[in-house]
Amino acid sequence: MLSTHQRYLIADRCWLIYDLITNTFSVLDSFHLEFPEIVEVALASGYIEIRVQIEREHLLYIYEEYSFQAHTIVRVSYSYNLLDASQNNIIRADDVPHHRVDYRNQMLSHFPNHLHDEKGRICSFTGEIADFFHQVKRFL
Repeated sequence: MLSTHQRYLIADRCWLIYDLITNTFSVLDSFHLEFPEIVEVALASGYIEIRVQIEREHLLYIYEEYSFQAHTIVRVSYSYNLLDASQNNIIRADDVPHHRVDYRNQMLSHFPNHLHDEKGRICSFTGEIADFFHQVKRFL
């Protein structure tokens, strides 16, 4: 059972992600109405899972799982995906430690964080959702 403070931290993270999405991309009006339910699920489960249509023919899939250390929230794992209309990955970022070098055979700068770009190449990635959105916006 999550404490009140932990629930607050998850809610705060959820609404930060909401702000990033809605300030970066065009979304359907229904997303604004559905998001409070997404937050409620996150508060009960300890993870957030978002599927939102952006820029008409693309879909963002955002997944973050949380734990807590002292009075802070810690993202345990994540997966950020830009999908096409057929739900095929275009750009994907995650922290699964299965890659150590990028497509140029250079060590990843923020291992285990990495990004699979639109050409399928492994690239260094900070692990920050805002940086992922920047990559998506650049692609779009």
